[in-house]
Amino acid sequence: MKKQRFKKVDWVSLGQSELARSGPEAVKLEAICEAAGLTRGSFYHHFADHETFLIALAQNWFETQTVEVANTIDATAAAADQGAMLTDAALAIDFKLELGMRELARRLPCVKEIVAKADKVRQDVLTDIYKKRFHLDDGTAEAFAYLEYAAFSGIILIDPEIDEARQRHLASLYENAMCRFLGEGK
Repeated sequence: MKKQRFKKVDWVSLGQSELARSGPEAVKLEAICEAAGLTRGSFYHHFADHETFLIALAQNWFETQTVEVANTIDATAAAADQGAMLTDAALAIDFKLELGMRELARRLPCVKEIVAKADKVRQDVLTDIYKKRFHLDDGTAEAFAYLEYAAFSGIILIDPEIDEARQRHLASLYENAMCRFLGEGK
């Protein structure tokens, strides 16, 4: 029986799985070829070089863990509901992949640019919600969005194994504190 051909999407999917499971060392050329059980020739059939593969990996991460998350928010919904939609979508991302991608970004400028783009998109989404929900000026909304994003990212950093119930509990505490401090819709 003929072995099914590995496609570009298969390399990227495997790369994300390996990055999430074992970190940046797992997506080095030798390691990823070994994990695929394929040769360098198969790899180079789809990617001009290793950096091109890592860029494809980062771009796919950006699309799935940032763009798709942002697109789950209904622009016609109330700002509080948009915040809840964002929380639900954010809790569904792969925290270990997030950590792996950020570590890869620390090592490679080409990946760092994509991670920076993701951070900007994520913070812009939060800023818009803060402006709408709490009627804040741009600077203040941006500052609160930054704080919330830093808290979310910090939780991933210190506890990538955090269970969903604890994450939801922490998100609820943060939400209640913000509503008390900023006053819902004043």
